[in-house]
Amino acid sequence: MIFLSPVYAQIYKWVDEKGVTQYGPRPPQGRKAQEVQNKLASPGGGGKAPSWQDQEQEFQNRRFKQEQADAKSQTQDEKQRKACIEARDNLAQARNARRLYNLNDKGERVFQSDQERDASIARREQYIASRCH
Repeated sequence: MIFLSPVYAQIYKWVDEKGVTQYGPRPPQGRKAQEVQNKLASPGGGGKAPSWQDQEQEFQNRRFKQEQADAKSQTQDEKQRKACIEARDNLAQARNARRLYNLNDKGERVFQSDQERDASIARREQYIASRCH
């Protein structure tokens, strides 16, 4: 007598960079994946496939979430771009100024030495180099 046992391949579930749930035999590198229990029963509620309306609603929800993420990213990019423009302007002003100063507690100007001025310009250059591309 020959016994055949079903061969079950391990299935993994993960969400890709576009927010879409994916399934596959191997987990993707650099992403969290979750093992899915292999079930022989039909998927979903009692074997009923999701309706096209349910699929459309799921698609619209994913699209809306992606649009929100894109808008947030665009807002952050715009803020960073404005900060870089301001930093470049400040650097140009510091380079063109004969002397730089700080305000003390009384609101009086305290002029920087040449070494302090050079250090201030270097800090501004470093900021721009590290954050503005």
